[in-house]
Amino acid sequence: MRQEGREEVNVATKGHVLYCEDNEDTRILMTMMLERAGFKVTYGASVKECAEKAESGEHFDLYLLDHSFPDGSGLSLCEMLREHDQTTPILFCSGHALQEEKEAATRAGAQDYLIKPDDVPDVAAHVEKWINESKKGGKK
Repeated sequence: MRQEGREEVNVATKGHVLYCEDNEDTRILMTMMLERAGFKVTYGASVKECAEKAESGEHFDLYLLDHSFPDGSGLSLCEMLREHDQTTPILFCSGHALQEEKEAATRAGAQDYLIKPDDVPDVAAHVEKWINESKKGGKK
């Protein structure tokens, strides 16, 4: 079975991630990395699309957000997610590397902030850590 020009990966999932990223190349790469690490990934390319998926009733174990979108900011999406879901971990993975941006993400409700491209190889490990902490009832 094909999906967006690549083979669909059949995974026994470690968790379900809603990945919000507007850059198609980055989205494809990160989705493949997360799927190969054992995660089910649903993705959206805009704040609107991600908000609709988050509010669809589908269960997600973690939200992985970019910082900037053509139709809004990852910060506003994070705040919206927190209004409806206070417990699911939220991670940012963004090219925005300033300390103020990391602090703003934390204030908006995120647990972690990774920087592209430096932290990309570690994304799956961070996703797994936060999903496991959440399942154990750890800090959210």
